[in-house]
Amino acid sequence: LCQRKRKSFIFVDCKNCTMRIFSSILLLLSLLVSSCSSKQDNIVIYKEFPNQEWGRFEYLQGNFNVNKASKYDIIVEVSVDDNYPNIYDTHQSDCPLLFNLTINNPNGNGKRSKDYKFTLKDKDGNWKADKKDGCYVFKLPIIGEMSFNEKGTYDFKLENKYPKDPLQGIKSLTLKCISSK
Repeated sequence: LCQRKRKSFIFVDCKNCTMRIFSSILLLLSLLVSSCSSKQDNIVIYKEFPNQEWGRFEYLQGNFNVNKASKYDIIVEVSVDDNYPNIYDTHQSDCPLLFNLTINNPNGNGKRSKDYKFTLKDKDGNWKADKKDGCYVFKLPIIGEMSFNEKGTYDFKLENKYPKDPLQGIKSLTLKCISSK
């Protein structure tokens, strides 16, 4: 502590100690607020495509463990280049991302499966994301505030539904569950 001897009494240098204590309290409060308010990204599936190709029957799978009933937003982040979805010009119009997401409950008695389609270019053929380091990165909302009511491990499976095999120009794909707090 900030103590000094003066004559035979010990006293606290209040001005200096008060500033240190105040600074420490502010630091602790800011850390507490930032840790409570941030949403945690739970990466369920992550895949880098070394040849920038995703085969039609190359299933991506992952697990998500739930400790208590909660709601999560499910998103997919995908990174593509100018060759997406195919090197042929006739396939470059709206650049669809087509996939099926299946989620199995922990006890195996229920599942959710749905096809999704996202267009990555607008009607004029312009990408809907900015190019950075040679890629376009999209954050696609899949399911908002999905209830995970059972404790246990949920199984996720993504299936490429693009009709021309393989899907080209895809660099990476990430599926995340983000707490909906």
